[in-house]
Amino acid sequence: MRDFSTRPRREGLPPLEVAIVALAALVLAWSAYAAYAARQEVGRRRATVEQSRRELASSRARLAALESRSSDVALARQTLLTLDAPPPRVLATLAELMPPDVRLASVSLRYGERLELEMRVVARTSTAYDVFLERLQSSPAFERVLPGDENRDGEVRAAVRAGYRGSVS
Repeated sequence: MRDFSTRPRREGLPPLEVAIVALAALVLAWSAYAAYAARQEVGRRRATVEQSRRELASSRARLAALESRSSDVALARQTLLTLDAPPPRVLATLAELMPPDVRLASVSLRYGERLELEMRVVARTSTAYDVFLERLQSSPAFERVLPGDENRDGEVRAAVRAGYRGSVS
């Protein structure tokens, strides 16, 4: 039987077009899945970043607490050291070690965990300076004696560093 309608009859899609449409649908589905997976990954990464930020804030708070506690401890040590080794006592101990031809041009006391001294020494002769260094190094009240810059032209001018242990009774 023949169809004489004015509308042309539609034939099925050629197999190549069907394959292209199927492939396009497959690519669309894969793209949708990839976008969904990427969005999920972004969410997980954001959660990880937020947790890391919270941990960082917590660590900073703990560090600040420890630093304030350690500065309190350091301040307490300095206070005790100042009471145990006041400047007049340290200078008197130094004066006992000095030969008559040696004087201190300047003394700097730095109270920290330990008491550190920086001295500018002036001696009339190099022999007097050497005697002073020997007495300072052999004294039980001082440790870590480090002679510094020296000028032995005429009278001796030198820098000396030392740590103070405390007076020995």
